[in-house]
Amino acid sequence: MLKTHKTYKVFALLLSILLLLGISDKTKGLSTVNKIKDTTAAYSVVDYEGTVITLPHKPKHILTLSLSFDIMTLGIVPPEYLVAANKMANDPGISCIANETKDIKTKLYSYPLETVVKLNPDLIIASTWTDKQMVNAYRDLGYPVLVCKGPNTIEEVEKTIMTIAVALGEKQAGNKIIGIMQEKLKKIDQVVAAQRNKKPVGLLVSQMTSYGGKGCMFDVLCTRAGVINGIAKMGINNGQPVTKEMVIACKPDFFMLSAPRSQSGDTTQKAQEEYINDPALKELKGIRHTMFIPDRYLYSSTQNCVYAIESIANAAYGPIFDLSDEKLIKGY
Repeated sequence: MLKTHKTYKVFALLLSILLLLGISDKTKGLSTVNKIKDTTAAYSVVDYEGTVITLPHKPKHILTLSLSFDIMTLGIVPPEYLVAANKMANDPGISCIANETKDIKTKLYSYPLETVVKLNPDLIIASTWTDKQMVNAYRDLGYPVLVCKGPNTIEEVEKTIMTIAVALGEKQAGNKIIGIMQEKLKKIDQVVAAQRNKKPVGLLVSQMTSYGGKGCMFDVLCTRAGVINGIAKMGINNGQPVTKEMVIACKPDFFMLSAPRSQSGDTTQKAQEEYINDPALKELKGIRHTMFIPDRYLYSSTQNCVYAIESIANAAYGPIFDLSDEKLIKGY
């Protein structure tokens, strides 16, 4: 992969020259992207960073740079609109779009310029954590890049969905998704409010040892599920490490661990077993109430976060929600 923005500029210039000479088949179609301002069908959308993105038409060859944005996008448009999907999309343990992406041939972990040029998308959806040099490099090549925030709240999920929907010219689909979410959230709130037991304290055991504190989506999901997030209860902000001493002091009622999944490997399972069997934790009553929850719920920041709330609530209170009808929430 190219390392500096200066190198990106040189690469972009070379590709532009090849386009003008009509030499490179790999860059075929980029000239259309570069004619954005020449078409009367063009429309504009403002991304999270305030950048105005102009599009010549509704995008039909979309590349998103994360699994979460793949999920949001596939709630708005059918799978044939994606030129590639995240490599983890195939794994139902962490993805709710395994079925939707089964026919998408290209699956990616990273998105270097050479790959993007071959895929030739008419819209790239990036996140605020995408390397800024890469975003600039994509734009230097003439690709429209829509930067969206990785949501930390349900409200941010809804805003991001609408930003993407407007960019795709499918505002109605975005509104429908949000409507389904809000209706489901109302029912969730009613069921959770009906639980008369004291709110249990749950503690997330994650290989991302600094994830799960105040200010992250997991904390929001727990709160909505009627669960006290043990990490937040200890006053720990997201990004701060959780020590064994803190866990013991927290005295959680139950622990939440990732359910085994095919692509996580034996390393994850071994780490979890070592954690559960740690002698320092054996006196905690919560260690005898260990709940294995699929990662698609523990790390959910898309429209399907409503199912994540139900799953966490079930871990705390028993089967108070029926998840048998779980499916990707779509607006079409």
